[in-house]
Amino acid sequence: MVFQINKYLVFVLAFFLGIQCYNFSQTKKIYVGINGKDSNLGLSIDNPLETINKAVEKAEAGDSILILPGLYKEIINFVSKNGKPERPICIVGILDNKGDYPVIDGGAVNPGMELTNYWITIDNSSWIEVEKLEFVNGWTYPINLTNSSYITFRDCKFFGARRVVSAEGENTHHILIEKCFWDQGGEFLWRLESDSQGVDAWTSMHHGNMLYFNGSIIDFSGTGGSIVIRGNKIINAFNAVRWRGKKGCDSNIEIYDNDISRVRDNDFEPEIYTYNLHVYHNKSHNVHRTMSVDNVEGGNVYYYGNVITTDNDEWTKKVCTGFWKIYGGNVNRSLPMYAFNNSFYGVAKAARAEEEMIHFKHFNNAYFFTGDTAWYLNKWNATNEFDYDICNENWPNIFINNDQEKHGKIADIKFINGLNKDLRLDPVSPGVDRGKVMYLPEFSWRQSFNGNAPDIGAYENDNLVEGPPFRFSILQGSNISYKEKPRIVRHKVTLNKLILFFSDKLDTTVSRVNLISVWQKNKETDVFSVSFANNYEIIVETKDELSSEDLSVGFGNEIKGLNGEAVTSWASTIKIKKIK
Repeated sequence: MVFQINKYLVFVLAFFLGIQCYNFSQTKKIYVGINGKDSNLGLSIDNPLETINKAVEKAEAGDSILILPGLYKEIINFVSKNGKPERPICIVGILDNKGDYPVIDGGAVNPGMELTNYWITIDNSSWIEVEKLEFVNGWTYPINLTNSSYITFRDCKFFGARRVVSAEGENTHHILIEKCFWDQGGEFLWRLESDSQGVDAWTSMHHGNMLYFNGSIIDFSGTGGSIVIRGNKIINAFNAVRWRGKKGCDSNIEIYDNDISRVRDNDFEPEIYTYNLHVYHNKSHNVHRTMSVDNVEGGNVYYYGNVITTDNDEWTKKVCTGFWKIYGGNVNRSLPMYAFNNSFYGVAKAARAEEEMIHFKHFNNAYFFTGDTAWYLNKWNATNEFDYDICNENWPNIFINNDQEKHGKIADIKFINGLNKDLRLDPVSPGVDRGKVMYLPEFSWRQSFNGNAPDIGAYENDNLVEGPPFRFSILQGSNISYKEKPRIVRHKVTLNKLILFFSDKLDTTVSRVNLISVWQKNKETDVFSVSFANNYEIIVETKDELSSEDLSVGFGNEIKGLNGEAVTSWASTIKIKKIK
């Protein structure tokens, strides 16, 4: 038995080098293996525990639970289990010699609405990280978070589930899902025409016999918000990211760098209420309707730098019916939705007749339609603005009658290769240097660009356009009671200059000497100067030129928020090597 477990030792050592859980080497490691025993200490690879829950029971802040390869049929329970800031409890899978992840099997043979086949429950807990595990046969809501905060799912694989992660409770906040893969129903879901009773598949999944597909990789309602969903691949799902917000809750949401394809309904769908929502740099392919904002209160939605494409086959033409679904109805949404510098290519229409957009600010977007009539819109609200867009089809009369698209253009935008989903602009494109310079006063942010003006579409040259950096915000009347720990939401490298953008205001009165360290490829580099560009940005200049690869930073205790909270590594876009 010892020999059978030790054969994974090489892979464990290799795995150590790529681990992303920041605390991995700080305190003890607890091993779990299918050939282990719960009477073991579990402190070495050849003496593992048998069950994950026994390891959870033993774990303390800063510990890592290492799951050896195999199939595990147990519900992982975190109840009143707390790591600490910068010392989370990590549960991490060790890959086998084929590169496969340890598997958590929920046991659901077939999907269904009433199934309670769980993977993980996290209740009244905090600072938990789950990484490199594969989850199968979980229905209907297999991961449940209640009144828990600073919870991370990283580089996991999910198969099945109506809602992979369900979150609730005002004390639930700061949830990160990154670099995960979710396949809800396989190609079966994408290709299905009707259910077993002959009902149209979309109807059946939306509100009929197959309602158990109408979900998302995450659903949250009545939470403290601060949700980050980034770098994930989602395929063969009814919805990709959908949630039901409650007024005063569920705010401060970032969704970016996701790769989404073959979705029967919407890729992004806030429902009921949303506030301070940033959706950017996502690539969606073959989606029924993208970005559905249907009778949603709130606002301050920023949707930019997204690339949306469809195939041109007959099935896709049938399934993908439109791009926007921005419908106001009688909802009093007084805050705007900005949609700028996005690129669209394919068979879908832009909008349908019955939709009435409200507070929709639409600039610098590029459309190339390969299907029938592109714009089919017959309702107008005076709060809307459309300008500086390019489309290969005529604008609807309602635009012209309301003095819209004064600087817009009807032309072939000339994407480099729309059929192959390359929506960068050809150098001779009429969209080059033809856009509006966006300015958002709430961020004091002005759009940067090369040339004489911004390009139209999702790209500025070969890079996705830069938008306003995320900032934590509390609307009057909000139920948020916690203080935001400043975190790095964006970083930029230019020669020997590193700019760090933070989620909340920093205390700029502190001394700046020796407060920030910078490492390039694990070698510390000399810091020449540190300055505050404003309350949210730190500029670090180093002696040597920097590269964006293998770059990390560290902070002295004096660097903190104006609210007194320490800087956190949670969801940072740059690795924080050490917080002193």
